[in-house]
Amino acid sequence: MQTRMFMWRWQHTFQDAVKNLLESILQILELPIALNVFVVGIPIADQSVPQILFHHADCGFVADDFQQVFSLAKENFDQDPEQLFFKSASHLNQAHKDSLYPKALRSAIQSILQQYDRQRSQISFCSLPVQKNDHWILTVIQLQQQDFNCQYLLNKATHELPSMREYRIDRCFLEALIYQVLKEGELELQSSSAGNTLSLGNSERVIEDAANSLLQSVEVHISQWQKVDLLSFANAIAAERYEGAASEGRLIICQKDHPDIAAKVKLAAPIKIYNYRGIRKLLEVSSNKMALLCDIETVWGLGLPLDTYQPSRENLFEIRFAEHQTWELVHAENIMLRVKYRQARLPRTRFDRQLFCQHVEQLFQVNSTTVNLLVKAVEAAVEQRHGTMLVITPEAESETQRLAAQSTVIEPVIVSQGIISHLSSVDGAILLSPEGIIHSFGVILDGQASKNGNSTRGARYNSAIRYVDEMSRKVNCLALIVSEDGYVDLYSTLTNPFKDGQVA
Repeated sequence: MQTRMFMWRWQHTFQDAVKNLLESILQILELPIALNVFVVGIPIADQSVPQILFHHADCGFVADDFQQVFSLAKENFDQDPEQLFFKSASHLNQAHKDSLYPKALRSAIQSILQQYDRQRSQISFCSLPVQKNDHWILTVIQLQQQDFNCQYLLNKATHELPSMREYRIDRCFLEALIYQVLKEGELELQSSSAGNTLSLGNSERVIEDAANSLLQSVEVHISQWQKVDLLSFANAIAAERYEGAASEGRLIICQKDHPDIAAKVKLAAPIKIYNYRGIRKLLEVSSNKMALLCDIETVWGLGLPLDTYQPSRENLFEIRFAEHQTWELVHAENIMLRVKYRQARLPRTRFDRQLFCQHVEQLFQVNSTTVNLLVKAVEAAVEQRHGTMLVITPEAESETQRLAAQSTVIEPVIVSQGIISHLSSVDGAILLSPEGIIHSFGVILDGQASKNGNSTRGARYNSAIRYVDEMSRKVNCLALIVSEDGYVDLYSTLTNPFKDGQVA
């Protein structure tokens, strides 16, 4: 039976599928942010405000909030520069005219959403409309403005083509992800299933598509249009080895005549961008003081950006190759995207000092001097070119004796950057007390299997989870897992508190 909320048969299934896809992506990216996902239906023929429908009903809007949508859409439609384009055949011309209204309608919806965004401190993203029964169906994704602003954002959101049309470009990876999810929804609505599915697509594939979209946007910043596949290029270079060594180095992407580039060396014969082996070989001579220079189509020299570059120009980017199969997209020293073994991820702080201090103070009630001592130790571990792990627990001394057969026991010593730098070169954990006293290193941790483990992470990470979960039944414990590329995961009693036996 039809109700006021009915748009098409599978509206509830479709809305859940969009939300599930985005939530699964954010879970993979370890980005815990709240979402509001809903579907709005705008009547096609009967332009009556009461016929504007929503799913879910508690989405935060009512029909009257969108009473201006029809007039705004007509205004956008009438003022669209593409109205001036004419096709050779009348039926093609009519098809072109008909294609303009969905774009005008989305702009109208976005204008209305932005009015409420300012009041509610949120940001909204809207799909293109797809016709279902008597309504234009649009999907809206909303998140808090502060969550979105945590990402490094470029300013330019559109690029104007010579034909007076505007081309949307991504400002950050999170935005690219959201728009890719919306696109998946559009494709689903246009398919024969009409939204009758709980899964819109593979999360990792959508993440890769979003990374590709972001790299295409970077190319637009540089060369005005997409000529190459920068994502495939960067992945291929990162995978190449030269005389057994992994790819490490820098590649600056900008126009050849960029005023803020100091070219130290110019190649007599620039290397085509798809000559991966040639570029990988040349990468050997790049360093912090010298980078390869690329104009999208070729690598043409070596040099460095000057301090005169203004980030607001957004026409000079860098790809940094950190280790084998690992690279980062950087703008003005801000990491926008990180790819490891072809898996694109959101950039994150290598070591969240503030979060670490909060955990130490809350778990162990130590003074600021001791906290700073522990911070220095972690920073020393981050500087290593291989992974390590620090475990802080009041039971460090007794645990050292218990695990003596699977560790190297030392006479207790106060932690320092120098000591950590040396001890962390050995596989296994470094065990220390909240007072900053090291008792053992090279510790092979034990513990029962934990439901909090992650099959996509390595043995070091999962052993820390098992150990902390086991220790947390009787005493507070904190583990810092430092990956080979210097990123720190923090896991503690606070991260996963037990209901029974939790230490205050």
